[in-house]
Amino acid sequence: MQKKKNIQLLAVFLLLLIWTVIFINMRETSSRIAVDEYKFAVQDTSSIRMITIRKPSVPDLILEIKSGQWRVNDDFDLDPSMQNVLMAVLNQVRVKRAVPRNKIESISRDLEENGHRVEIIPESGETIKFLAGGNGISISYFKFPDEDPYVVYLPGYESYVSGIFEVTVNDWRDRLIFQTSWLGLKQLSIIYPGDTRKNVIIKPDNNLYSVENVSDLDTAALMNFIDQVSYFYTDQYISEGQIPAYDSLRLTVPLVLFSIEAISLDQTMQIRFFPPLPDEEVRLGVINGKDMCLFRNQRINFIFKEKEDFTL
Repeated sequence: MQKKKNIQLLAVFLLLLIWTVIFINMRETSSRIAVDEYKFAVQDTSSIRMITIRKPSVPDLILEIKSGQWRVNDDFDLDPSMQNVLMAVLNQVRVKRAVPRNKIESISRDLEENGHRVEIIPESGETIKFLAGGNGISISYFKFPDEDPYVVYLPGYESYVSGIFEVTVNDWRDRLIFQTSWLGLKQLSIIYPGDTRKNVIIKPDNNLYSVENVSDLDTAALMNFIDQVSYFYTDQYISEGQIPAYDSLRLTVPLVLFSIEAISLDQTMQIRFFPPLPDEEVRLGVINGKDMCLFRNQRINFIFKEKEDFTL
């Protein structure tokens, strides 16, 4: 009798378990259907005129169009590739799912305390405001004010979406230092403070160019070099105090003083290049005695030409 009763109870338990699973699945399915996948997506990114990104204890970031050019904190131009990435993220971000109910409070609190406050201001219409954060690796959360957070993603990418808002101010900066053409060059100098015999000074000469104190000139080598240097960019800007070893290095005598005067430049551009630190694949450059930046050795080594490099 007891055995029969136990079997009946087990049957009831299994039925309740099956119904519970079905109910949960139906509720989750209903929840997924109710969530707007495009909830945070900006359909027309061309209408955006300003984006602000703020977080306590971190310098504010203000990206704004001024006179047709995107600017970073009105200090320097925005890097075009970074602009493209940001706009693509804002347009393509999708809601993956709602945050589980038992985690809404903790995730919301973390976003309020540690998240980035993003404001997107269009030419017309309402400003879009949301909080962005996550685990810093793969899971990203977006949250509108007074709403629950959502897990977001980029279709086709396994990426940390919120990472775009965590980029430092320096990394938004346009990495192009100067751009010129061989027709617009006025003078280019490569000066070696430790051995002036290696110095290279290139100047216009009857619609071509010459290298000072080089009579048997390899014209092909010279023109190839001028072409290489016509589009010149850094790999990364750094701030004073960011890497103490470079703060000390910039106070030493540089390996090379590189300078260029060109029609396209408002002023002479000078870069002091220093020897790479031990086991480093980059070297320090200081632009016009002010901006510190890093260059990959493999990419920048072509700049250190000597007189003999232009001699037949």
